[in-house]
Amino acid sequence: MTRLRRLPLYAALALALAVTPHLSVGGAPQQEEDAPQFAHLRLDAREFSLGKSDAPLTLLEFTDYQCPYCRRFQAETWPLLKKNYVDTGKLRFIVRDLPLSFHSSARPAAEAAHCAGEQGKFWEMHHALLSGDDPLANGGIDRRAKALGLDVERLHACTQAARYESAIARNTAAADALGIRGTPAFVIGRIVNGALEGQLVSGAQPYDEFDAALKQLLAQRE
Repeated sequence: MTRLRRLPLYAALALALAVTPHLSVGGAPQQEEDAPQFAHLRLDAREFSLGKSDAPLTLLEFTDYQCPYCRRFQAETWPLLKKNYVDTGKLRFIVRDLPLSFHSSARPAAEAAHCAGEQGKFWEMHHALLSGDDPLANGGIDRRAKALGLDVERLHACTQAARYESAIARNTAAADALGIRGTPAFVIGRIVNGALEGQLVSGAQPYDEFDAALKQLLAQRE
């Protein structure tokens, strides 16, 4: 998946969150082409997250399990974010699926991730789907499920029943409302009255850029 327009992450985030701490429901006002894109997302207590629920900052990712740039983020940037920010209580991480229409395996993989959650292994399946050289098509999803020790018959029953079709549709609609057309895409900011308010960041940006932005935002609280 081609990355979208990249922003000067640390400067844009500092401006967005310092100047515009509260946004209206449904997204941001019309912006100039090169201006920061502000975002407001109502959160669901049932969605999967890692880190302290009261962490000072939150990062939400829209991901497509067949997207090579999402796999790059998972392999190169996420381990450092988890170690330095999530595990230390500074950042809460939320993931929402955004299966793109031209990736044939993305939606089945998203459904499988949700269904793996019924067996207590959402995050393990999330990581497996974004890792390894084995394609998702032609049994790749099932092979990952078996490697994780999941009950594959139960997983199939769940995916065939389309139990999470509405959840995936809601995630897609939320991305559409923000004008997101590619993956990965992120919203990084703070929780205000049960909603995530912050800035939209597009593309598999390197850890150093996330690190600089997060340090800047944390410094604003001191």
